[in-house]
Amino acid sequence: MSDAKQAALTRRTALALATAGVAAAAATPAFAVGAIKHYIIVELLPGQDQNVLDRWYMTFHSQQVHRAFKAWQRNYVSYRAYMVPPEAAKHYPIDFGRMTEIQFDSLADFRETRPHNIYGELSSYTPPPGGWEGQKLFKATTATIPVNPQDLFLNSPTPPKEIPYFRWIVFFRYPKGVTEAAGDAWYKGVHAKEIAKLPGLKRFGLYHTVTEQAAYPHVAEMWFDDYDAWRKAFIAPAPKFTPPPWGGAEPFVEMISMFVGENPDVDFINDRRAIP
Repeated sequence: MSDAKQAALTRRTALALATAGVAAAAATPAFAVGAIKHYIIVELLPGQDQNVLDRWYMTFHSQQVHRAFKAWQRNYVSYRAYMVPPEAAKHYPIDFGRMTEIQFDSLADFRETRPHNIYGELSSYTPPPGGWEGQKLFKATTATIPVNPQDLFLNSPTPPKEIPYFRWIVFFRYPKGVTEAAGDAWYKGVHAKEIAKLPGLKRFGLYHTVTEQAAYPHVAEMWFDDYDAWRKAFIAPAPKFTPPPWGGAEPFVEMISMFVGENPDVDFINDRRAIP
């Protein structure tokens, strides 16, 4: 790859937050209907300071993104990731940083944010510390999904409580060579049913992205009372899941994930600060 192409690729990666991933909405499958939300896992890279990310993101980037896209955004909130014991990362890929959620009335509104946006060029956005080129502060991964999951495997009562519920957000894809049909047959027909029986699980929904281009076409969201409840379900003792036809070790899929709370800690549109 030429230096020019590599530089262009670096810029596109760095602008994943600034553009809110709308380039992924270039193609629209027929099933994309209704209100949608855009999940952005903002992974703090190793050795970086969360406070540096938050200062840049809240002071500059969020305000500039909202300036550019406020005509379409229904909401724009962000959740600071929960720090959990290292044991979690020994079993599953766990990211730290932030998860941002932006809602739109429709996929058409989401797609409309990009063409000819006068605020949308690189020079319009304050760069993160160190600049856009080769920045080492964060990595952003997006998934554009319906507001409600297409598959709801468990929806137990979650009455208000003093400590917010504990959410596990999982972006995943099937291994190379596994078709979506084969993967979905196992996940929805076998794996999801076993997960839904785990102790302490309150809610469990599965989303399929509504854009044809997505690094991770599936998003699973699971709710627990707290980390201890998640640990009892997934670590101690380790559950025995039925492996898929393609084999491999649990979790059997390629994934990234993040733990967040029930409430966002910042609302960029209404400037209301919630207790995370």
